[in-house]
Amino acid sequence: MEEFKKLVEITELDKKHQLLSRVTGYVPDLNKTHEALSEVTLNDEVPEHIRGQFNVVKNMGLYCYFFYALAPEVQLKTYTIIESALRLKAENAGIYGQKNRPLMLKKLLTHAVDKGWVTDGGFRHIDNPNSANEWCRSMINVISSLRNSQAHGSSLLVPDFYHHICVCADFLNQLYPKQVRI
Repeated sequence: MEEFKKLVEITELDKKHQLLSRVTGYVPDLNKTHEALSEVTLNDEVPEHIRGQFNVVKNMGLYCYFFYALAPEVQLKTYTIIESALRLKAENAGIYGQKNRPLMLKKLLTHAVDKGWVTDGGFRHIDNPNSANEWCRSMINVISSLRNSQAHGSSLLVPDFYHHICVCADFLNQLYPKQVRI
């Protein structure tokens, strides 16, 4: 069970990182984490309110150094940012669900993959992108399932937040690609 931190502990590395480092040998470094997160950027074409929420999630990721249990919240936030950006793009394209209602996440993801808004080649972690977009197609079920499990209560505590932030950035940058300026 998580404990409420003492005031003197809130600016220290979370003890769970230290415990995990006994197994992994890795101890997070705040400066390196900040540097890595600083390098994850969005295109100027991404709408401002989406960029603002993306900065929120990057700050949340940085604070995982101090509070290990924040990582799942970072993951959930990346899913909600992706959903918000997808919904905005779909609505701007005149794409709605039944009775003019906004599409839900799974349908938005399906639409994004089917229309080529996102492709395997647009994600930095995929070394050999597949023209059939296998990763993106699997992501349709994975992201909606993970989002639902996090949003509806989960005690899963996985420390990875950086990969989620990178995937979110790559997703957003594909939805709103850089415009060639002449």
